[in-house]
Amino acid sequence: MLTRVLALCAAGALNCWGAAGPLRIIHIGIHQIEDGPAVGDRVKFVPGETVYVSFDVENYARTKEESVSISWIVDAADPKGVSIIPPAPGKKEANLVPEDKDWLPRIRQAIAVPSPAPGGDYSVHIQLTDQNSKQTAVADTKFTVSGPELPPVKALELRSFGFYRTEDAPEALMTATYSSGDTMFARFQIAGFKYGPQNAIEVTYGISIAGPDGKVLYTEDPAVEEKSASFYPRPYIDSNMNLSLKPGTKAGEYTLIITAHDKIGHQNVDIRKPFHVE
Repeated sequence: MLTRVLALCAAGALNCWGAAGPLRIIHIGIHQIEDGPAVGDRVKFVPGETVYVSFDVENYARTKEESVSISWIVDAADPKGVSIIPPAPGKKEANLVPEDKDWLPRIRQAIAVPSPAPGGDYSVHIQLTDQNSKQTAVADTKFTVSGPELPPVKALELRSFGFYRTEDAPEALMTATYSSGDTMFARFQIAGFKYGPQNAIEVTYGISIAGPDGKVLYTEDPAVEEKSASFYPRPYIDSNMNLSLKPGTKAGEYTLIITAHDKIGHQNVDIRKPFHVE
């Protein structure tokens, strides 16, 4: 390749100086902070965090006017190979002076980890092009995300349900018991919905309360609607709800009924969870 580049330069096709060797991507670093030190595999990132990738370019070509022109595309994918960002292009141009003979272009690229997202090793693929010599180079690296394992889901489902004492309580109640006048808190996930164009989702859920005799005392459907689109397919929806129990509510066992609707996939599912009022 170097011989071909030199021949083109000599013929005036490129009007450039040949590089000392093949174009290379070197000194790849993974950073938590844009200009911070490289963390390698010592740090696990979390969903929603931004990962910064840096690398240097070696053996680039210069024109007779000492100009440099480098372009690149960075891709990143989750542990299953699903892209988490659109291909991120960039370009760096510079006019060098004699004192810059050892200068190496430093490239930086930010990668936003989706939230929610699964845990595991995420891949980064770099494609580099020297616009003067038309040489190309590729390189790969990775970073690790600390997150949940996401088992495959074939149909709409409500999972990871729990009753809680307060909105921010870290642990679910072992026994869901409330007093009249309390506020009941619950958290759960909705998964298995289908996607439309641009990974669009349209999911709603409603709630009902059945009394000790099984009679439905309260219904709100839909109570919440989630309608969005994103580059990365959203794997699940985290849901939080609360409901005030009226003072004077009769003691006994009640049932919370949650019904989810996937409007794109034409799916419905419900769960029934008992709780006590004392």
